[in-house]
Amino acid sequence: MDASSLTDVAAAQRLIETGADPHDVLLVARAGAYEAVFAAVCVLDGCGDPEARETDPGWHLMETDAECNPTGREIGGLHESLLETDPAGNQGADVWE
Repeated sequence: MDASSLTDVAAAQRLIETGADPHDVLLVARAGAYEAVFAAVCVLDGCGDPEARETDPGWHLMETDAECNPTGREIGGLHESLLETDPAGNQGADVWE
């Protein structure tokens, strides 16, 4: 997401029109997106809903081969590697400035 994408978000435009720095609005949007993805990844890493009963179904994220057959290897620690996926390569440091 870059500053030009803010033109598609009415609330962002209203903030900018009242004097907010577009860069700051962009950082707030990025931080919100990061927090949402982080929360979803934590649920995946935790094998389900932390508030679920013991008898409720859960899940595991498993690796598959090219034919979609399970390899038997569980994928975990996604939340720990989330910042490594930052396209800027700075592990999200600019989001928290």
